[in-house]
Amino acid sequence: MGREEEIADKTLGFIGSGRVTRIILGGFQRNGLDFSKVIVSDMEHDALSRLQEKFPGIRLRREGEVS
Repeated sequence: MGREEEIADKTLGFIGSGRVTRIILGGFQRNGLDFSKVIVSDMEHDALSRLQEKFPGIRLRREGEVS
């Protein structure tokens, strides 16, 4: 298994949907990352909704929510 396949099997999570998260996700978007394995958690539901509009496919979790 090559490095790219190895990375593709991983899930990436962010705590908080602020500036740093948006910058990193923007870089991933420019490089064609599949957002289906990206999870973002935040206490602010509105902030999560705005982030999902900009980066369709990310999975959202409110702080404290367990899946």
